[in-house]
Amino acid sequence: MRRLRSALIAVSTAVLVTAVAPPVFAQTRSKSQRPAPPAEIRIGVGHGIGFLPLYIAQDLKLLEKHAKAAGVASRISLQRYNTAAPLRQAMAKGEVAVGAYGLSTLLLARDTSKEMVAVSGLTTLPLVLLTARPNFRSLSDLRANDRVVVPMFSAPQTTYLRLYADKTFFGAWNRLRPQVTAMPHHEALEALTAGKDNVAAYFSSPPFTQVALKDPKVRALLSSEDIMGGKTSFLVMATSRETIAAQPKLADILSKAIDDAAAIIRNDPRRAAVMWLKYEPSSTLDAPAVEAILRSLKDDFGSSIYGVEATAAFMARDGRLKNAPESWKDVVAPVLASGSGS
Repeated sequence: MRRLRSALIAVSTAVLVTAVAPPVFAQTRSKSQRPAPPAEIRIGVGHGIGFLPLYIAQDLKLLEKHAKAAGVASRISLQRYNTAAPLRQAMAKGEVAVGAYGLSTLLLARDTSKEMVAVSGLTTLPLVLLTARPNFRSLSDLRANDRVVVPMFSAPQTTYLRLYADKTFFGAWNRLRPQVTAMPHHEALEALTAGKDNVAAYFSSPPFTQVALKDPKVRALLSSEDIMGGKTSFLVMATSRETIAAQPKLADILSKAIDDAAAIIRNDPRRAAVMWLKYEPSSTLDAPAVEAILRSLKDDFGSSIYGVEATAAFMARDGRLKNAPESWKDVVAPVLASGSGS
């Protein structure tokens, strides 16, 4: 277990930061000031199993395939970042056209400026609240010094806890908030399984969920799907409306490539596992282990975007959104509005 935790440290840091990359807004320019289509369109990505559809799309040249079919001459490529800061800087400079956002972060970005728009979903990976205490059944069992761990205070897990507190016996987030602590995944995993630092529960994400559940002491209390009443997007790809105006076919190209990749994950998880390990080698997670994880997540990848309306409605009630969208279709590129979503 200790070797496995160590091998996951690099993945942990990148997944945390990229999933909640701070919003970046392009400056609005007149049509006469807009540049000609670039020779290369870069998509900023992080590390982690949530980015697998993009890895597959690059490896199998699915982006090039759909760009060619759409008559787009620009080359579309991935640019990987280990942390949010360089990705943020690259987007501000126009070096990266599209980046990854957590759903609540995208909604906050849209609330500040209507410039941001989702161009594709990526994954609805379920987030799971775990405990290793035999008599711990719900958050009502928290003792005064107990802690509930999330990867970052700006992570989607925090939003789910706020919503859960709003719906349950706590009645208000401010009663639970003092016991919520931010901790990197690998540290939270160790603290939970070792019974350290008063960690009563840890809100995990794949593959850390699956790693934690290998310990017989660990069990799931509830998931993001339980809290939201269905699937909710964990990662979405977003850009500015200015970019969409300059590249009107970009959302269609990207969403089709991601859906093709999602079909491979669903129908050939062994092949998908090998591809993930090609991009993110591991000394402890071998192809069969990754394949097993992907089989459990086979329907959690694709371009559809879920949970926008439920998340926005809660964030508005919580006072974090001033202008909640009336429909999920208000925050996505037009080509996505004709598909499924919520």
